[in-house]
Amino acid sequence: MEPEFRIYNILRPLSWIYGAVTSARNRRFDRKAGLSTSFPVPVISIGNITAGGTGKTPHTEYTVSLIKDRFRTAVLSRGYGRCTHGYILARPLSDSREIGDEPRQILTSFPDIDVAVSEDRAEGISNLIRARAPQAIVLDDAFQHRKVTPSLNILLVNYNRNILSDAILPAGRLRESAAGRARAHIIVVTKCPPDLTSDNMDSLASKLKVNARQQVFFTAMQYGNIYSMDGSADAPSQDTAVLTVSGIANPAPMEAEIRARFSTVESMSYPDHHNFSAHDMRNIQKRLDRMPADSVIVTTAKDAARLSGMSLAQDLRSRIFVLPVKPLFLRDSDLFDTTIINHIESYKKQ
Repeated sequence: MEPEFRIYNILRPLSWIYGAVTSARNRRFDRKAGLSTSFPVPVISIGNITAGGTGKTPHTEYTVSLIKDRFRTAVLSRGYGRCTHGYILARPLSDSREIGDEPRQILTSFPDIDVAVSEDRAEGISNLIRARAPQAIVLDDAFQHRKVTPSLNILLVNYNRNILSDAILPAGRLRESAAGRARAHIIVVTKCPPDLTSDNMDSLASKLKVNARQQVFFTAMQYGNIYSMDGSADAPSQDTAVLTVSGIANPAPMEAEIRARFSTVESMSYPDHHNFSAHDMRNIQKRLDRMPADSVIVTTAKDAARLSGMSLAQDLRSRIFVLPVKPLFLRDSDLFDTTIINHIESYKKQ
């Protein structure tokens, strides 16, 4: 389940200041030509207005899997949490400290595409076009990066923390006013209950739309089969004791899923994008040692992107398993897929 939706009213004066600054910045980009750059290849931006917790990486992976066999595809990210700076085109052995955990996760999932990181998205796109000549670029987490004008702007909205009811940082979790959704061509309401009715979808879509041209889709998160991080072991049985280890914005849904699958579950959680240290791993090992001898660790794919690059004892490494997650469209999945593919095809014709 999702954590309680809280707004800290005592912090609203700071939110008004933050909101005034972001609104002024957006008006500047909206009114002044030349501040933002467009590119001769389709640039599909997938981002959010809420700070974290919208399922951005699974939706990015869904989009990549949809187009990568049809078009030469690249993913560009800021590479949050990396220890490097500037533009880097990932190599097969690039780890999360070099490129960030989410790009590393995408690189692991799709070794046949180009993955790059750059704080300056316009420079990163230019470098990718010059060096790799992609036919489509998926821009990860760049809804507020106004120096680039995406050809297709996809905004993710968490069903459990609707942007229409939230407040701007720090009172709430909005990076900018919900009015910013007007820039989106497509809005995807994520983390919906799987049994959400069509009437509820229609009502929410009507409230979220700023103009008639916007499309609104709805997804739930679907967990897959647990697999060994290093491929050395079969999936654990239901009777195996499990320690969940996570460093994500909201571990509650993942932990609930594990508790539904295993009878004995303990949990350790860290901040989002946490870079695990040797000290952390010793604490995790101590916790595991207090559990039954055949206990295992289950983590997320994003956390596995960080853990897999660490120097770990083989016994510990072989006991780490991954719970994958992907979006499940509750309706109109074919329409979403067709919209993305037709958008890229239209650039090829140009």
